[in-house]
Amino acid sequence: MNQPLQADNSNSKYVIALPCEPENFASFIGSLLGKPQTIATSERGSFEIRREDIVNSYHLLVQRVQQQNEGQLLQFTVRLVFNDDSSVLLNSLDEFLSYSEVRPVFPTQAHLSWAFIVKFQDRSHPEKQDIDLSFLTNGSGAFLTGDDVEIEFVSMRGLSRGGLIAFRIRHTARTWGADIESLLSGHAKHLLLPEAPARKFVRRNSGKLAALLAVTFFVASIAACLVTANHLATEQLKAVSGLIQSTNALDLKLNRILEMNAEGFWGKYFFSVMIFIVFSLISAVALAVWTETSADTVRPSHLLLTKKAEQNKIELESRYRVRWLSFLGSVGVSIATGIVSNILFTHYWGN
Repeated sequence: MNQPLQADNSNSKYVIALPCEPENFASFIGSLLGKPQTIATSERGSFEIRREDIVNSYHLLVQRVQQQNEGQLLQFTVRLVFNDDSSVLLNSLDEFLSYSEVRPVFPTQAHLSWAFIVKFQDRSHPEKQDIDLSFLTNGSGAFLTGDDVEIEFVSMRGLSRGGLIAFRIRHTARTWGADIESLLSGHAKHLLLPEAPARKFVRRNSGKLAALLAVTFFVASIAACLVTANHLATEQLKAVSGLIQSTNALDLKLNRILEMNAEGFWGKYFFSVMIFIVFSLISAVALAVWTETSADTVRPSHLLLTKKAEQNKIELESRYRVRWLSFLGSVGVSIATGIVSNILFTHYWGN
């Protein structure tokens, strides 16, 4: 039976009861203050978190803990970090539901924390369990280290590189911790937005696609030079052969051959080839950078908890679509530039 600890003052109307037997007092305090085991993991991807998603996450965990064990929620907090690096801490679900941000800012991070007292069936006293769930619109704002999760509050200006859902479970029962991890992993995957297969392929292979485009453009330019040189050599050979077989006097034939040599035709050609190759190399590098920059873009994540966040979503989604169109444009420009430049080069020297 739990023994109440009464104050020495006999007139006191209050008592403090600890949920443990006197002989288990030391182990109970140790479970509250000692270092538990930690599970820390994350799911990367894009998401759109609204107020109801945070409420659903709250009830999901509370119901699971209360249904499986004799668990009681000690504390629930929500910390919001905004794009101006300011933050606000809300100490209950009711505070979060009634909170309304009046400043023209939008949240870039949301950190949810639960503290439970759980009485496991194989334990003689309740033990404290902590769960942290974080939503970050930019994955560089959080990192996992060893047995802990450290959250670094950073500025989230500019187009986000994609979101991160990270969670940490500090527990004293391995099976309970594994069950909560499975629950949170499934919940996080459910919140992530699907990515179009074509965009996913392009994003994951952006470097390879850019290199392939640049190499193809440059090789096509070299091939145009070789084809043109072969054509010019054939034409020159035909001209010399026709001159030799002509009925003109020998001195006239020699004079014409000397004139053709003095014109420096091949010197001019190779000089133009050198300029064309340099132009092609610079163009290939520039197009590769353009292609990779446009392709290596992930869908932005949003915490839609303020009016400004809704406006910011429209802007970021528009920029995301522009990046995709820019990638398609880079491919089209590369193909068109390669074809037009090669045609102009061969047409100029072919005539």
